[in-house]
Amino acid sequence: MSGVYLALDDEKNYRATLRQIVEIDKGAGNERTDRTRYLAAQASLVLTRPLYDRFVAVKLVEPLKENLDRKKQYMKAAIDGYTKLIEYEVADVTAAATYYMAEIYYHFSQSLLDSERPDDLSPLELEEFELALEDQAYPFEEKAIAVHRKNVELLHAGVYSDWIDKSIGKLALIYPAAYARTEEHTGFIHTIDSFSYAVEQASVDGPPEAEQDDEQQGDDDKERGGRELTAITGVPVAPGRLLE
Repeated sequence: MSGVYLALDDEKNYRATLRQIVEIDKGAGNERTDRTRYLAAQASLVLTRPLYDRFVAVKLVEPLKENLDRKKQYMKAAIDGYTKLIEYEVADVTAAATYYMAEIYYHFSQSLLDSERPDDLSPLELEEFELALEDQAYPFEEKAIAVHRKNVELLHAGVYSDWIDKSIGKLALIYPAAYARTEEHTGFIHTIDSFSYAVEQASVDGPPEAEQDDEQQGDDDKERGGRELTAITGVPVAPGRLLE
């Protein structure tokens, strides 16, 4: 029935039907089947998409602090939403959720780099500010690459979907040199039979830190850039660390 509403461009009834499918599966108890689980997973994937769209829609422009806080809040909500989809243990939906999580990290890294710059900085201060932004964005790009590569690991389990193809394409665009290297198994796939994923809980307040060069930790330019970024956003920043 949801397909009928979709064909009729009846968004309200389409989403209502999808929510009903999810609730039926949730309350099925012992009568839950692989088919109801599959349908509920597919329905939940569609219902989760607005969380991604809401996150992407926030631009890092003035007022920067408010928009940054809002984007981080929406980022966490989207990551949480897609993480829950993995609990269905439906391979194609798992691949889709993993793809979107990787895209969330990548989009955030690019949003930081494209964020609005203060107009009252000298050329040197602006350069320092740019360096500080790069330090903030880099770990999110690295996380995006890692999650896309985890998606590709489904191929080792004999699974293929368009979402894995999308991850392969994105890896080739983001960092072809890294993707060309021999992949190391990350342990992301725990059981081949159920395709159960052990996805790291993505806390926006504490994503993995980028490796820091000891010689650069004391670099005066980056320290000043970090202070400038702190002054603009109101968020403590240290060289090589993430916005917290």
